[in-house]
This record gives sequence, structure tokens and C-alpha cells, in this order.
Amino acid sequence: MNGDTDERLAAVDKALAEKQAELLEAGKDQSGIDEIGDAIISLREERQDILTEAAMNTELIEKLEDLTTFLDEQTEALTEYSEAMVRRLIARITVYEEKMTVEFKSGLEIDVDA
Repeated sequence: MNGDTDERLAAVDKALAEKQAELLEAGKDQSGIDEIGDAIISLREERQDILTEAAMNTELIEKLEDLTTFLDEQTEALTEYSEAMVRRLIARITVYEEKMTVEFKSGLEIDVDA
């Protein structure tokens, strides 16, 4: 995941550098300047989106590692309700007339028929 992010950022940074060079060469051509400026703004937004996505992926990986560690630390099988386990694993339970949706902190969702 990280390698892909680095490659995408490098490509956007390269395109930004090229557009900035074009901007310097545009001189007094206002329509060219406006077009290049719009492209630069678009590339900056794309770069920010990539960074945001990478941060979200990192956060998800950390949550999954935390949950894996917690489950590995459990030494015995669960035979009854455990408040600690529920609070640690489940983010939200949504109840509908025909089903329940259990959303785990890892982002996984499971529908359970009522």
C-alpha cells in the first residue's frame, strides 16, 4: 500500500513541477495562465486526496493489528457474553425490522437475520 502511495505522490509532484514551469513560461498570456493555474489547483487537490487516503489506510491497519493482538491474547474460548470483548470489537449495532447489522471497529459489517 505504501509503495503505491509513494508512486502516486511522485507522479503528482512531477506533474505539479511541470505545470509550475509552464506557468513561468506562459508570460503574459492570461488564458494560458488561468488554464495552468486550474491544473495546478486540481493536482494539489489530487495530492491531498492521496494523503488522506493513505492516512485512512494506515488507521485501518492499526485498528486491525490492535484487534488481532487483543484476540491473540485471549487464552480461553468464550462461552458467555463478555462486555470487554463487545466494547473492544464492535463499533455499532443497527437494528432493523428484518435484520441487525453489526459493524466491527475494523470496518467489517455483517447482517444478521432477526
